[in-house]
Amino acid sequence: MGVSSPPRIAILASGRGSNFEAIARAVGNRTLQAEIALVGSDRADALVLDKAKALGIPTLVEKDQAKLKSVLMDLNIQYLVLAGYMRILKEDFLQGFADTRGFHRIVNIHPSLLPDFPGLDSYRQAYEAKVPQTGVTVHFVDGGVDTGPICAQKSFSIADCQSLDEVERRGLAIEHQLYPETLNWILSEKFEILNHKGKLHVQPR
Repeated sequence: MGVSSPPRIAILASGRGSNFEAIARAVGNRTLQAEIALVGSDRADALVLDKAKALGIPTLVEKDQAKLKSVLMDLNIQYLVLAGYMRILKEDFLQGFADTRGFHRIVNIHPSLLPDFPGLDSYRQAYEAKVPQTGVTVHFVDGGVDTGPICAQKSFSIADCQSLDEVERRGLAIEHQLYPETLNWILSEKFEILNHKGKLHVQPR
């Protein structure tokens, strides 16, 4: 019996790529079974591109979503992983990753316990709101802003944080652990999609 190939993924990021690094480390030490076929960005100056090139991973700078979708389809990407990608994906793009189970095979990580603090600067939102805790959410992407089916969440206390930097450091440490762990069971298809009153729920198995 032949050994099955690991799932082919592409990672999209707009900035420094710290979550990309965490995913690449997990792939490198084989705690995450995946092949990173491409790292793409909408910004030519994104630091993530240099990090990907240093690892020998092909890169692409493309703002046009129709062109980006075409490249990803040609590469036979099975799951698209967003890691600090700052553009809203259009419906035509999403349909390229539509799954018959009712979701899109696009995964995102968001720095809050959704549905709290969606959108930009979520750690700042939580810090300025003086909430005792916030967290990190991994979710599938839909047509809304941070509204897709939730895959995993992890909370952490910020009650004693004296600065936004401290909140962000704690949050990033959680992100870099939770994202590869969650991708491990998503990419290996070890989950079920449940529909409860029209709302999709992701359940690992």
